[in-house]
Amino acid sequence: MLFCCCFLCGCNVYADENLLVYKQDQEDYCVSNIEYIENTIDSTEMRGMWVSQFDMHPIYRDGNKQRDITDYRKKVNTLLNNLANDRFNTIFLQLRPNGDSIYESKYYPASKYVAGIYGGEIEYDPVPIFLELAKEKGISVHAWINPYRLCSEEELINYGKGQIYNWYKEGIGKRIELGLDGILYLDPAYPEATDLIASGAEEILLNYDFEGIHIDDYFYPTEFEFDDEFEFLKSGADDKGDFRRNNINRTILALYNTAHKNGKLFGISPAGNLYSLKDGWYADVELWCSKKGYIDYIMPQLYFGFENQTCPFEKVFKDWCNAVTEKSVKLYIGLSAAKCVLGSEGILDKHAGESGKYEWRDNKDILAKSLAIIKNTKTSKGFCIFTYSSFYNPLSGAENPLCQEEKSAFFQIIKGS
Repeated sequence: MLFCCCFLCGCNVYADENLLVYKQDQEDYCVSNIEYIENTIDSTEMRGMWVSQFDMHPIYRDGNKQRDITDYRKKVNTLLNNLANDRFNTIFLQLRPNGDSIYESKYYPASKYVAGIYGGEIEYDPVPIFLELAKEKGISVHAWINPYRLCSEEELINYGKGQIYNWYKEGIGKRIELGLDGILYLDPAYPEATDLIASGAEEILLNYDFEGIHIDDYFYPTEFEFDDEFEFLKSGADDKGDFRRNNINRTILALYNTAHKNGKLFGISPAGNLYSLKDGWYADVELWCSKKGYIDYIMPQLYFGFENQTCPFEKVFKDWCNAVTEKSVKLYIGLSAAKCVLGSEGILDKHAGESGKYEWRDNKDILAKSLAIIKNTKTSKGFCIFTYSSFYNPLSGAENPLCQEEKSAFFQIIKGS
C-alpha cells in the first residue's frame, strides 16, 4: 500500500507547491500531537441551519453582476434576523459546492454562484460580511465544503486553467472521474486529492473566523462506478471496498488534523441510511463514531418520514444513537424542510416505498414529531434544518407558504423546550 501511494504521488507532474504535503501511509494521518478541543456548539442544544449556495445565490448576485455591497449586507441581515428570531444558533455556510470557492482562493476557481461563471471575478469578498453580521446576532458559523464533487466538464474546459484543469488534461479515469450527469469528481484514491482538499480547508480557517469545517455526503458517488481498477491493483489491497474506505479515511483524518491544528472543529453530515454507507458510499461512519481522532460530530441526514418502508425515522434514529460510542463525538440530526415543501407541492416521496410515498404530502407535523423524538434522548445534542429557503424566501425574507404548517408545528416544540 505504501509503495502504491508513493508511486501515484510520484506521477503528479502538475503538483502545486502551495498544497499541504501529507505522508502517504494512512497511519501518519492520525492526530497524535493535536490538542483535542471542546465542542462548543454542545454547550447548549445545537439548533442549526444549512445555508446552501442556492439560498445565497440570489443574495450574492443581482442579475448579471455581484449585488451592491450595501444591499448585500441588508439581505444577509434579514436572513440572520429570521434565524435569530427562530432561536437558531448555528449556520453551516456553503463555501465550496463544486470544486470552486465563494471567496478568492489560491487553490480553487471562483464560484459561479457569486462570480456569475465558474472562475469568474469576485468584486468584493462576501464572507467576512456574513461572519461579522452573524457574530452580532450571536450565531456561530461553520464552513461547509463538498470535498470531491467538482463542476461540470463544460465549465472546467471553458475555464481552462488551474490545478484541477491540469489533472483533467491527464485524462478521465485518473485523478478526475466523470459522472453520468456531466459532473466531474476528484478520485479519492489519489493522495493529491486529499492534499488539495485539506489545503483548501486550511486556507478557510486561516483567512476567516469560522467555528470549523463541515462536509456532507459526497464521498464515492452511488449513481455510477469509478473506474479505479488500476489504482486498486497497484494498492495491493485484497478488497476494493476496504481500498475505497481507506481512501476516504485518509481525507477524513487530514481534515480533522487541519481543523484541530487551527483550534477548530470538524464534522460530517453523511446520508441518513446508516445501512448503506459503508458499502455504497464507502463512508466508514461506524469507525468515525467509535474512535477518537476522526470527527468531532456526526450529523446524519435523516430525511425520512415515520412510514418510510426502508428507513423509518424512529428506527434509523435509534440505530444512529447506538452507532456513536466514542464519548468525544457528538450526534446531531439533519432534518429536511425541503421534503415538506415538496410534499406541499404534491410531489410524492418515491424512495419511501408504497407505505411512505404519500406521507410528506398528507402530513404537516413530520418535523415536529422528529424533533420531539430527538429531544427525548440524551444521546442527540441538537438538529440542523435543510435548507434556509424551505423556511424563507432568501430575497424578501418572507416565510415560505409551502412549509408554513410544518414550521408552525415544529416551533411549538422549540418554544416548549
